[in-house]
Amino acid sequence: MLGRNVKITAPHSARADARKLFEALGASLATPTDAMDVFAMRDSNIGFAYVPDADALTPVQMRIAPWLEMLVDDVDAAARRLDALGLPRIDYHDKTHPYFVAPGGAVFRLAAR
Repeated sequence: MLGRNVKITAPHSARADARKLFEALGASLATPTDAMDVFAMRDSNIGFAYVPDADALTPVQMRIAPWLEMLVDDVDAAARRLDALGLPRIDYHDKTHPYFVAPGGAVFRLAAR
């Protein structure tokens, strides 16, 4: 069983986009600090630890990192909000879920709660 907390490391330059992403997913910014934002979702928390851009993982490194699943009430509506933000999608063999790339490069899919 996984715990309630997940941490993603992202470049400082991705902070504004990370906040837009989690606002679009209905999360609240629970504990912002200079180096980290923690977004509270219904049953879990996701922390974005911000590092200098030069120290962030490359897109290739993020593709081989663990992928996340975000549970939402309405997958189609959430996907439309993320598309409107310009979040990149991943073309993946599983066509039953939409896959996206979060600011900083983490990959996640949307699934029904």
